[in-house]
Parts: sequence; C-alpha cells; structure tokens
Amino acid sequence: MCLQTKALDCPKSGKVVMVRLRQLAMLHVFLLLEAAFVHAEDNCTENAGCLYEYFNATWSSADCSSRDLTVPPCFNKGTDLVSINLRHNKLTEIPRNLPKLIKNLDLSHNSISDIGTTLLIYKRLEYLNLDCNQLNFTSNFPSSLVFLSLKNNQMGPYPPNALSGLDLLFHLRIDGLKDGNLGEMFSVNTTVHSLKILDLSGRDGNCNMPNLTPIMFKKFNLTHLDISQCGLLNIEIRTLVSQQHLHFLDASYNKRLGFRGLQNITQDLQNTSLKILNVSKIHCSFGIGTLLTLQQTKYLKFIPLEELYLDSNRLERIEIGVVTYNFPKSLKVVSVGDNKLDTDIYMLEAVSLYNLEILNVSFQSLSKLNNFDFCYDIADSCTGLMNQTQFKLTVQVFDVLRRYYPFLPNNSLRVSMKSQDPNYTFHMPRNLQTIYANDIKFQFNVGVQRFGGQCNLKHIHFQNNFLYKIYGPMLGCNNVTYLDISNNHCSYISRYVFSAEPMLEVLKISQNLLGSFLKREVDGELLGHNKRLTVIDLHDNKITELPQRFFENNTMIQVMNISHNNIEHWTVDMRHMDQFQLLDLSYNQLQEFDERAIKFLPAHNNFTIMLQGNPLSCTCKNQHFLNWINSIPTSRFHINLVNTSCTYKNGSKLLMKDLPVLLTMLQKDCYSYSLIIIFASSFICMILSLIIYRIIYRYRWKILYIYYLTKRVLLPETKGTNRKKHYESDAFISYADSQREFAVNMARRLENNGLNICIHDRDFVPGVDIAENITNAIHNSRQIVFVMTSAFLKSYWCMFELNMARMESIYTRGGENIMLLVLLDKYVIKEMPRSLMDIVESKSYLEYPDNDSISSPSVFWENLVDAIQDKE
Repeated sequence: MCLQTKALDCPKSGKVVMVRLRQLAMLHVFLLLEAAFVHAEDNCTENAGCLYEYFNATWSSADCSSRDLTVPPCFNKGTDLVSINLRHNKLTEIPRNLPKLIKNLDLSHNSISDIGTTLLIYKRLEYLNLDCNQLNFTSNFPSSLVFLSLKNNQMGPYPPNALSGLDLLFHLRIDGLKDGNLGEMFSVNTTVHSLKILDLSGRDGNCNMPNLTPIMFKKFNLTHLDISQCGLLNIEIRTLVSQQHLHFLDASYNKRLGFRGLQNITQDLQNTSLKILNVSKIHCSFGIGTLLTLQQTKYLKFIPLEELYLDSNRLERIEIGVVTYNFPKSLKVVSVGDNKLDTDIYMLEAVSLYNLEILNVSFQSLSKLNNFDFCYDIADSCTGLMNQTQFKLTVQVFDVLRRYYPFLPNNSLRVSMKSQDPNYTFHMPRNLQTIYANDIKFQFNVGVQRFGGQCNLKHIHFQNNFLYKIYGPMLGCNNVTYLDISNNHCSYISRYVFSAEPMLEVLKISQNLLGSFLKREVDGELLGHNKRLTVIDLHDNKITELPQRFFENNTMIQVMNISHNNIEHWTVDMRHMDQFQLLDLSYNQLQEFDERAIKFLPAHNNFTIMLQGNPLSCTCKNQHFLNWINSIPTSRFHINLVNTSCTYKNGSKLLMKDLPVLLTMLQKDCYSYSLIIIFASSFICMILSLIIYRIIYRYRWKILYIYYLTKRVLLPETKGTNRKKHYESDAFISYADSQREFAVNMARRLENNGLNICIHDRDFVPGVDIAENITNAIHNSRQIVFVMTSAFLKSYWCMFELNMARMESIYTRGGENIMLLVLLDKYVIKEMPRSLMDIVESKSYLEYPDNDSISSPSVFWENLVDAIQDKE
C-alpha cells in the first residue's frame, strides 16, 4: 500500500530505494574482498627480530636473515625501506607485503619454487638475489632490474625469453649449462647492450660446460666474463671474437683446458681491450711438469694485458723467448705461483717487462709429484725438440741478454743458472715494486746481492724459505720499505744487511732462530740505519733478552711484536719513541715488570701493551707494576682480567678481575714486610759495623804495621826500605814538636859519644809518606827512644811511632826490647792510657832529673848512652 503525500511520489521513491540497496550490496562485496586481500597481506611474522639500519631519519635497510621464517616479517606500510635481506630462511614464495619502493632484495637460500607475478609489483627493484632456491624460470621479472643472481637453482636448459625485457640488466649471475645457449634467454635477434658482467663460474654455483661454441656469447658485448671452474675441455676458435670490449676474463680452475685453451682464447681476443686474464690451474694438480711454449703464447703480444695469472699449472719451464717476445710489455702484474719452476734463462728475461710492478713466484716446490691422474695432458709436458724457428729466436734472446749478463756463453745456448755465482749482478724490471717469493724452498747462506740498472723494488715477501745466515746487503736496491723474511730458520743477520735500506718501514723477521744473536747486539747497530722503521716483528725467535740499546736509533717505531718468546725481564729503552702505539709481549716468561722497565716505556701515554699468556706474579716485588696497571685505562692492556690470574707468594693463583682488592691485600703484606726488612737489615748492618770497627780498632796498629811491612817487602826499590845487615842508626828519637830543642840536644850529646842518631826533622826522606818514613826509621834503628810528655801522648804521629815500634819489637825482632822511654815529666805516667802501661811496667825507662831530683843531668846522659850501647 502506497501512502501518498504532497512531497513524495511513491512510485519514484521505490526505484530510488532499489538503487540504494543495490549499491549497498556491491559495497558490502567490495569490503569483503578488500578485507580478504588485507588479511592475505597481513599474513606475516610479528617481532621477527630484524636488524634495522637507520639513515637520514628513515629506516634504510632491514636484515632478517637466518631467522627460520616461513612467512615474511611484518613491515609498516609507511616505511621507506630500500633494502631487505631475507636470505637463509624457509620462505616458499615471494613476499607480497614488502614496501613497494624497495630497491634491493636478497631471497637467496630459501625454498622458493615459483616466482609468479609478485615481483612485478616492485617496480623500482634493482638488485635481486635468488641463489640457492628451487626455481623454475618464468619471465616475470621487473624491467627495472640491474643486478640478478640465479645460481644453484633447479634449472634445465636455458628457457627461451626468460630474461627478455630486462633492458637495464647490467650484471647477471647464472649457472653454466651444458650445451646451452644463454642468448636464447633474451629477446630473439636482439643484441643485449646493457649486460656487461656475466658470471657463470662454478665456484659458487653449478657450471658444466665442457665445450664453448661461438653462439654462446654472440648476443653480448661484455666487459667482464667469469667462466672459471666450469669443466671446460675446449674453447672453440671465434667463441670470444665478438667480445671486443672485454676487460676481464677468468678461465681458471678448468683443469683439462690446458695451454692449448690459452692459445685459442688469446687468438680470439687479440687487438681487444682485455686487461686481466686469469688462466690459473688449467692443468691438473699432478703429472709431468708443463712447458709454456712460444706457439701457445704467440697471440699474447697483441693483447694490452696488464695482469696475467698462470698459477697452479705444474709449470716447470718457460720456453726461451716467451717472456722477451710474447709477453705484452704492458704487463703490470704477473703471477706464476704454486708451480714447479726451476732456475733457467727465463728468469733473466724478466728485465724486458719494463712496466711490471708486481711479480708472484711463491710456492715453487716439488710437492706436485710426478703422479698421473685421468686428466693429465702429455702434449703440454716438457718434451719435444727445438725447431729451426725457435732456434733462431733463442739466439736473438741470448744476444739481448748478454748486454746485462756477460757470463752467458757466445757459442752455446745451454747454461745452468744453478752453476752461476749467486753474487752476480741481477737486473730487475725497472718498475718492479713488489715481489712475492715466499715458500719457494730457497736454501742458501745469502751473501751480497747486487742489482743493476734501475731498481725500484719496495716490497719483498721472502718468508718460509731457508735463509740460514744472511751476510750482505742488497746493493743497488735502496727503496725497500717492506721486508718479510719470517720463518727462514735464520740464526745470523749481519749488521750490514739492513744498512743499505734506509727507507725500510716494515720489517718482519719472526719465526727464526735469532734469540742468541740478538742478545749480543748491545750497541743498536743492526737497525741503526733504519730511521724510518715503524713496524718490527720479532715474535717466535727464542729470544731470552733484548739489549737496552737495541732500538736506540729507531725513533719512529709504532708497532713492536715480541710475542711468543722466552723473555723474563723487559729492559729495552723505548723512551725516545714518540709515535709508539702497540707493544706485544704476550706469551713470554714475564713474571714482573719492575720500575726500570716502566721507566723505559715511551714517555707518552697513548699506547697499548699486550701481556696475556705471561706467568705474572702477585708479589711485593711486582706491586709497583700492578699499581701502574690499575692507575691507567684498561684499554691500553689487552689482558682479559676476568680470566687472568697471577701467582701469589704461597703459590696460589689469584684472579686479577678484582685488581683493586688484590692490591689492597698486597699493600698490607708488603707494608709489614717492608718494615721487618728495613729494621732487620738496619740492625744486622749496625751489629756488623760495630764488630768490624772493634776488630779494626783493636788491631789497628798491627794492621798498619803489616801494611807497611808488606809494602817494604814488595817494593824494595823504595829509598830507605832496603833490608840491611847492620842498622843505619843506633837510635831513632821520637818526640813531640814542643820537645824539639830537647831532642836535638839529646841527638848531639849522643852523637858526641860516637852514636849514630836519627830524628825526623833532619833525617826523613822528602817526598816519602810520613808513615813510610816512620816505619823505615824504626826498622833501620837498633833502639827507639821516646821522649814522653803530655804533648807526646796527645800527638797522633807520636803515638803512631810508639805503636809501630811495638809491632817491630814483637813481629820482626822476636820480642826483643828495642823501646827506651825517657820521662821528661814524672807525672806523665798518670796520663798514659792503659794500653801503654805494660811498657812502663815491663820495660825500663829513664827519668830526666828536675830540680827536686837527687841525681844530676850528667848521670842521666851517661845512663842513656849506656842503655843504647848495651843493645849493640
């Protein structure tokens, strides 16, 4: 029933309602579809643990690799991610929820089997890595791709047009398929101009292409081609002739290709722009030594090569003339390492490569025994006779070489380099800067090495040989900055060896036997001329000690490696090294680092010391060093203090992770021991001093007498010291200066009575020591008269004369009484010390009469004369 009104026409209103209902139904369906689509996109992993790199206020990259993801991580739609790494997961399809502006995507090492059309939604994608999946190829790649990697997938023959439309593709990595035509993957009858780098290598993929035909690369105009490890047996002529702009070619590790393949490659690429050619290991590892011939290399000279790699080819000989005439003069790098090269004329031909900068001849040994396997090529072995053309060319080579090496014979083309004097002048290529000659089993005691012409050699790698002793310098090569002669069993290096290398900056002489030799280099002359030396490596040399002045002349050293030796004490002076950065003393026998060693370290504080692996001690003797470690930043010590221990005084091991606590404990121990040591030492020294002093004081006169007696015996030529059968004087008068007048008067009276008298004021020999004059006078006098007064007892020399006379009486004259005391003062006896009282008590003496005496002076003089004459 329709309700009619003025404002509404009922039939018209019904139609409107039906339209509205239809629109609502369609909207509902659209919302359901959108919800389903959104739900599909929202099927992602929350909190996937991706690592984001933040750049310029936006997220620039996300690393979600190795997360075991089966569905992709969730990404905010508003993010500006341009690079996502999803390698090493378990994804089975291309993710649809990635940011639409993504440029770099790595999906390698997953389980993706179908690309579908998902990649087409990422219209700015430039880098795509799909290695190691399970792909069956389709053509649904975005046209924006510049880099594409498809190695290690389940690929059959190259699918036609699979890569058509990729007009910007610059770099392609794909497996090399047997009998496949890679060009079919691109648009038919169209040259692929954008592709410049093609990688078919089997090193990181699957490559099985035993035969290469001209059709393989016909569509391309490449600059880099890698066909290494592809099982190549043959490369047909004209296969590479279309690649006129090729700069890099790697055909290495095709073990059955042989030098015949090298000949075909160079024939196709002559007059091209090829710069780098790698034909290493194009022969099997085992078999007869191979020969590089003039025929195999005749096209090389037409290629402007700069780098040539011929490593690991069992190469034993290079035919005369190959280096001189066939090797391009543009060569800068030549590598013939890991072969069996013997010394021959081709070594001398190297001088013709005047642009050569790097030469690698390392790993020449007899390790490749003459065993055969299924792939050896007898055609390339060292067999065959020289034809007429080769003979003429060889004669020309000899004529050229005689300019540099006059010892080459004029009438023979056979010469053994082994028989030549190793000290002849060798001519290097004038631009050669680096030579690798390690592991060539060179066994010599090296003498003077002379180099002629222009020698610009800067880097020498000569490690792992047998240079037992090195005697002479390299004359003519004075620009060497890097020298490595490690692991050469060397026990001696003359101080002249490095004197000719003033530019030397890096010196590595580790793993030798130089410990005993270096210990004797106390004057620093070995490295005295190497003022620019910055790195020195002496590790593993059985060094027990380095002299203090070993680096005296090297002020620019920055790195010093002395690890893995047997050093117990570090005594090297390094205070002058202002640029020093690292001292490696790890794995030695250092127990302590005393104050002297710390004092000898560089004056600045911006350097590192490595001490791990040393038996450090936690004793009072090492306390200063431990305090020093604790006081400076730990970044200067490569010591894992958590796991490092030191030996305590009782032999226990203490962890150094709590070094402050350890130092507190050590400080208490050392403080108490210090006091005990100080007091004990002081007491012992005091007691010993007293005992020695007492002994010396008690026997002082005896000691003095023995001294002068010994001197008299040992030096009989001294005047007044010759032994006499008869005494020179009847009496020697000893007196103090205050009694000189009395003594002179006494001497005159006695001499008037026919006696020979000696007094020091008159008879001592000038220029002879007083003590020696006294002992001579006593020894040469029959009787010694002492004028005893208070002044006499106070005089040192008077008492010396008295005690010397006692020693003379006891030790020389067998206890004979030769002493006569004259007392001028009768009270002087009271002043005499106890040590002289025995003389007064046991010996006779005369008193000079004073005014109170009952005797007269004349009686005194008569008694004195009688006392002296009685001794005759």
